[in-house]
Amino acid sequence: MLIDTLAAVAGALNREGIRWAVGASVLLQHFGLEKEPHDIDIMVAEQDADGIARVLDGLGARKPGSEHGPYVTCQFIEYVVDGTDIDVMAGFGIRHNMGIYLYAFDEQAVTANMSAGTAVVPLTALEDWYVLYQLMTGRERRVQAIEEYLTAMGSSHPELLERALQQHLPPDIRSRTERLLLTIAQNAIY
Repeated sequence: MLIDTLAAVAGALNREGIRWAVGASVLLQHFGLEKEPHDIDIMVAEQDADGIARVLDGLGARKPGSEHGPYVTCQFIEYVVDGTDIDVMAGFGIRHNMGIYLYAFDEQAVTANMSAGTAVVPLTALEDWYVLYQLMTGRERRVQAIEEYLTAMGSSHPELLERALQQHLPPDIRSRTERLLLTIAQNAIY
């Protein structure tokens, strides 16, 4: 079961003091925006990529494969741990028609925690995944779900959307993100 695997991985990574966080479908499930994630996506600081690889090598098996498509990630490693697929990304970037968008995985990017068994699982920000999913093909349903959530619930981290706008983005993504920021600000006033 995915949550049991996540608990084992989280416990091992936390014991090693590795800076990491979960994103994508597990993050969306935490906020009620996804029913059942099928894998675990882990973001890690570039300097911790070798450490996370050592930990996961001890828990599961690396999958052979290579990165493809628009992704320009410094390190991308796929694992299977207890039957669960785990993707590890360090220095995550996405190529698009205006350049390359680099996801900033730093202290600001980790905005919440959840529990998996007795382990603490750090979470990346919905705001960051709003922009990332817009840059990925076929993720409109997830973009819309995050947009509706942030519109209804507000954003605790609008600075992450503002930070994303400092990078080169296609005009449609820039406009949509600016509109969301404006909506969040207007809703906060009322």
